Amino acid sequence: MSVGEGWKELPEWAAWFAEAGSWAAELSEHGVNAVVALSVPAREYAAVLLAFGSVDRASRTASECVEPELGFEQAWTLQAGACVRVLPVSGPEEGKRAYTGLFRGAVENQYGKVYELAGRPGPGGRPGMVSWFPADQYRLQVLSWPDMPEDYADRNRFSEVFEDQGGTGGMLAGRLDDFYRRCSLDCVLVGVASTVLAEAQEVVAASEYAGLSLQELMHLRGVHTPGTHYRSAVLSSRSDPQEYRDIVRAGKPAVAVLDGAAAVRRWMAAGLAGVTVAVIERTSPSAVAAAEVLYANRRRSPEDLNLPAGLARALPAGVEALAWRNRGRTR
Repeated sequence: MSVGEGWKELPEWAAWFAEAGSWAAELSEHGVNAVVALSVPAREYAAVLLAFGSVDRASRTASECVEPELGFEQAWTLQAGACVRVLPVSGPEEGKRAYTGLFRGAVENQYGKVYELAGRPGPGGRPGMVSWFPADQYRLQVLSWPDMPEDYADRNRFSEVFEDQGGTGGMLAGRLDDFYRRCSLDCVLVGVASTVLAEAQEVVAASEYAGLSLQELMHLRGVHTPGTHYRSAVLSSRSDPQEYRDIVRAGKPAVAVLDGAAAVRRWMAAGLAGVTVAVIERTSPSAVAAAEVLYANRRRSPEDLNLPAGLARALPAGVEALAWRNRGRTR
């Protein structure tokens, strides 16, 4: 991790939380519905590292990503107004860009077969400029969440460099071209959004590689920040769980991380993902109430699920872990 003008080795406790997040995602891959409760002396960075570990695990199986790419014939049936990401077929080595915006249609005009993305409305509300993308050079990816059409209604399309940002070769286990090519909701993190995003600015690096922030590595984004490539998203613990529960479930995240006692109390019943990791700081005024919520869940659970031996042996000082299998379906 970056410290002033130099670098410092990542502490063992930080590596443990990342590994715990990876294990949670692995449980989800195997269809295990589980709750993992972690009691910590202080919750700083714990949830962000857990989320990073789960996203990293998902990158190992990127070929099973839930967001397929659509060709021209398939795009004919796509409803106008959907949020889409237009991807160059040739891949990141060409240095091309990906574009995100509102789909207007798959049509044939004087330029041949093209995809149309709507631009900003013109004066008086008239249709604005339209971007045409040759269908033989691009494919579409539908963004079902967290992108909403209203987030793009008064904006131009967004563009991004479609390439490995550099420095990730030793930090993500999966295929980097697939990881950067696709948007999928691998993990959702519920907490104080401003705090989570601030902690995600921590810069880390593998040996002999340049540094990147945790946010860049796991492509963490807020709910209403359109045009951003994402693999994880942060929700405010103060939001209404009923407003987002169905939207999150539709994204099929492998892991939901509840950051802090307040998030556990408010969001535990929402069942956002197959595996929920609840982080409770013992110093929180609502820690006891959050523990009661967790144990109420445990009473409905028929079978214990223990931590893997490696994680159990390396449990950081002051951290208490309890894991159990959840009987109910979460999706």
